[in-house]
Amino acid sequence: MKKVGLALITAAVLAACNVTVVTPGPPPGTSVAVDGAGVTKKIAPSAHHCFELTVGEEPVRIDVKHDEAADNGELYVEVFDEDNQPYAHTDNRDFFAKAGASLASLSVGAQDINVTLPYSVNIPKNMGKVYVEVTNKTAVDATVTVKAVTRNEVPRDDAALSGPPASGLETSKIYGGALLFLGQEDTYVYTGPDGYTLKFDVPPGDFVHAQLILNDNTTDPITPGTSGIGLLNGDTFKVASQGLERAGFCSTTVDPACTDGIDTGEYSITISR
Repeated sequence: MKKVGLALITAAVLAACNVTVVTPGPPPGTSVAVDGAGVTKKIAPSAHHCFELTVGEEPVRIDVKHDEAADNGELYVEVFDEDNQPYAHTDNRDFFAKAGASLASLSVGAQDINVTLPYSVNIPKNMGKVYVEVTNKTAVDATVTVKAVTRNEVPRDDAALSGPPASGLETSKIYGGALLFLGQEDTYVYTGPDGYTLKFDVPPGDFVHAQLILNDNTTDPITPGTSGIGLLNGDTFKVASQGLERAGFCSTTVDPACTDGIDTGEYSITISR
């Protein structure tokens, strides 16, 4: 009780002296401008540095580049929201995972990496203030460059999939997409003839573990590589990451709107007659 009284007295004294009392919150970070120049910092061994940016009406991809990278696992990147709550993390350049989802539990081991690519995280639009904490996991100083760029996004909300024409040389039609954000669910509606078939697939070695839910049948999801699924006009599809634990990136191979150069998170839906 004495501590409470002392705190009130202190606040009153500060107010009388025209001193602003600041409520504790997330620690300030080095400011990064979206679509601006990269910010470079040197981080000591086992130390970390905080960066901050604001995500508005467009989604953003945060790129963290270890300028002297030679092996996998040099950095650990964790993203926090404006309330300083953990949102996502990565120490792998192929995808990122939700906070609390360990890479070991996601069946991911050490991999060779392309040292020209950054560790990246996609942030959905309207997230507001975002804090990025970068940890140097090596025994030597690390020069780290952080950039934030507006990323390409193709909204898919009940998008129509018609399949190939009922006659002619074209017997199949491929639709491509990519799971770019944690918790993303792409939804589609089939508008073609009854009796066509569906195949669902992802690139070989993909780590996002996407699945397709046909007509809300969550007890029997369609896994990548499955083909010959019969379709009826009006069938609905939902594509999401298994468990919504991770998301990835995509290249223009499947989705022309994607320019990340990393082919994880992609999926394809093939409709044949």
